[in-house]
Amino acid sequence: MKIIGYGKTEKIDHLVSKDMLDRESARKLQKFLEEVEMSIFNANREVIRKAVPELTRESFMAFSVRVAEARARYIKTALELAAIPHPSPEEIARLRAAREANDELVQAFEATKRIIERGYTLLPR
Repeated sequence: MKIIGYGKTEKIDHLVSKDMLDRESARKLQKFLEEVEMSIFNANREVIRKAVPELTRESFMAFSVRVAEARARYIKTALELAAIPHPSPEEIARLRAAREANDELVQAFEATKRIIERGYTLLPR
């Protein structure tokens, strides 16, 4: 959780300080928080594996190539337009579409990478 105010950011690890709790209450709170984390992990794992069974090593690698292609299209389009003194609204719209496609694919790729890193899905070798 982050609290932002008056130009500074402070990270807070717990809403309740362990100093505020006796030893038994702190132990129970820690146990509860661990159970919550495990529940979240299990829910993500179950839901994602059912919803995205087609996520394999091969599909992830193919996805990475599609992201690279979208990035290349965006940069290529930008460079083409940079050579034109006064790009038309249509040309600007083409650049915008390339950027939006790139941004969406990058976001989806990062989300996919995150579920792999967190172990929500297993990619067989």
